[in-house]
Amino acid sequence: MEALDWVAIGCWSCVLAVCYGIFSIFFQKYTEFKEKTKNQLAFSLVFLFLGISRNLLIYFDYFIVQLNPNGYNNLQIPWKLATFFWIAGLGFLILVSEYAVFKGKDYYLFFIGFAVVVAIAMFFIQNFSMAQDLTVVAICFGAFIPISYIYMAIKLPMARRNVIILFIGFLIFGVGIIFMSERIVELIGLEYISILYLISAIFQIPGLLIMALGIRRLYFIEKV
Repeated sequence: MEALDWVAIGCWSCVLAVCYGIFSIFFQKYTEFKEKTKNQLAFSLVFLFLGISRNLLIYFDYFIVQLNPNGYNNLQIPWKLATFFWIAGLGFLILVSEYAVFKGKDYYLFFIGFAVVVAIAMFFIQNFSMAQDLTVVAICFGAFIPISYIYMAIKLPMARRNVIILFIGFLIFGVGIIFMSERIVELIGLEYISILYLISAIFQIPGLLIMALGIRRLYFIEKV
């Protein structure tokens, strides 16, 4: 591996520390709350699953396939396992966002659609590029997340500032994810994959922290 890859691994290690740290803080607060909510538990699990996924992907990307695009086709099972945890984290976000808007009256159609597409990509598609494309389609269901935040900002003026903070964090984190997509890597050039992965990590760190700040203010402060 090149020196740049070791720098990226260091940044990804910071992403891990942020994910596990936020999970620990949120889950502890969840256990201490008198009136526990599903949102508190779900948001805690978001960061746990993101951490587990990134843990697996660091090892897979850098030490198994060494960022060689050809290696992903031959080793789909570990990639799918790591991706599943990441997707599960996003699924929890979709679930709590959908509940915040519809309170279950829509029968969780966004989450179910997301889960069906993920299941097809993970268990029925053997081609790596097609599986990743379907994963991107599943992520498109996540577009409901910022829509739900906009809805909450309009409906709940008192919480608007915190919703906007959460929204900004999600957007920054999302930009970081985009840098890692296969299509973006192919568009910019495979020779720049190490740089793109490093940039992705750099974006995800503040994105996660800003998201956590908004979530904490919305769900993890005792109402008096």
